[in-house]
Amino acid sequence: MADMRRFGLADFLLLLVVLTLAGATRAGYVVVAADGSRSPSPLRVQDPSPPLIDFTAPAEMRGAPRPSEQDALVDNLVKNQWFGTLAPWANREEQTAHVSPGYPWLLSLLPRLVPFDALDSTVRWIQVGLGTLTAGLYFLFARRAFRSLAVGLLAGLLTAVHPFWVINVAEVQDGVLTSFLLALALFLGSRTGETGGPFSSLLYGLSLAGLSLVRAALLPFAFVAVVWFLFRSRTLPRGWLAALLAFLGFANGLAPWTVRNIQVFSEPIPNVDSAYLHLWIGNNPAANGGPVTEAMLATAPGEELRAIPRQPARYNRLAFPVWQEVRDRPAETVQRRLRAFFVFLVGERWLTDGALAERNVMSEGEGESERDMPPWLAGGYSVALQGSMLALIVLGLLGWRWSYGWRWESMPAVLAVLWIPLPYILSHGEALSGPRLPLDGVLLCYVAFMLAALNPFRSPYLLHGPPEGKRPEVVDNSPPPVQRNLRG
Repeated sequence: MADMRRFGLADFLLLLVVLTLAGATRAGYVVVAADGSRSPSPLRVQDPSPPLIDFTAPAEMRGAPRPSEQDALVDNLVKNQWFGTLAPWANREEQTAHVSPGYPWLLSLLPRLVPFDALDSTVRWIQVGLGTLTAGLYFLFARRAFRSLAVGLLAGLLTAVHPFWVINVAEVQDGVLTSFLLALALFLGSRTGETGGPFSSLLYGLSLAGLSLVRAALLPFAFVAVVWFLFRSRTLPRGWLAALLAFLGFANGLAPWTVRNIQVFSEPIPNVDSAYLHLWIGNNPAANGGPVTEAMLATAPGEELRAIPRQPARYNRLAFPVWQEVRDRPAETVQRRLRAFFVFLVGERWLTDGALAERNVMSEGEGESERDMPPWLAGGYSVALQGSMLALIVLGLLGWRWSYGWRWESMPAVLAVLWIPLPYILSHGEALSGPRLPLDGVLLCYVAFMLAALNPFRSPYLLHGPPEGKRPEVVDNSPPPVQRNLRG
């Protein structure tokens, strides 16, 4: 393990620069583009919560205006204290586990503190704070993972002005919170994986549990990150304690929701019961790697699904169509997986019409119109998003390859790059960049690494990794043998 320089005055001042820039950028965007947080911004980079669909109604009537799934969940949590909504193919509102509970549950707590009409405005300002902290966490993570203040500073600055994240703070969606929790888990994983510590180990497990509850697709990554830490703890003094606390933090973080699902569904569901629903969306005759469409719904056994009262059994019924589609059409399955990978990276909208963001619309009389956009934003957002996307894909992936010498120190980021896209590749993405947004911070760290490595005075050190013999060995944590005095 390479030596880690102490956190000094220069590090603290640069961290303040990153936090100031990130906060000013996000707050300025909310004030100027979102009317001081009182209205949505004119742009969105994450798909809004889907509207509720009444599957008992005729197909031609399903397009009628309906509340969004997120709004219905929050409303039921606030008014009825139960996590329920009109789930897919349900005949009526029911207690559900088909979506992640974390973000709606947190939204439902705010009406106790602020007036309901100020809920969205409060959420946007909270997300400004979380986005600012996220940039600071990536500064700390990159500084530690690559033993370079220059890489940490570049990573912090890039995440501070990342246009996808700046636009996302004005959306009442889970992207900002998920990005913050991932950054927290990566920083705690890199720090605790080298120094141990009972409190930080517990926080590491809790952060991964919170990440899974906010976005269910990140549960595989969270599980692998916990397993990695259990193995890494063998190199730590008293590593058994760090491993135990990390595991307990992860398990206890998921326990309340699992217990609730046992009470409601009589099954130990740690997160969601809709895994086969999302696999079916990505593996049906009309699948295109993106979100569900009416053409896909027409291929589902709708009558049979509506006749199944228990929600887990209802979605498990889609397992057979999924495996049948994969078995009967292997070539189309591979093609869909490839398309799902590109949809994860750039969104379905970019593949169809080249757009990385959508214009928000507002009701005006009997019609709808696009929200007004400041001239500076209208003329520059497309270039900023396209340029950021190019840098993420090209420089980020190249920097990931060049950072091989630092794989031991940066292993949490390596796991994120490998495991976060996997559930979306196997199932489906969205129209916009919502699934990829949390991973952007990791890719920006690799962009920062590559930019710093281009410095001829630093590249040998960065590209070759730490000197030989700096990797820690497995520590023998077993108690010393009992020595007895034998008297003859």
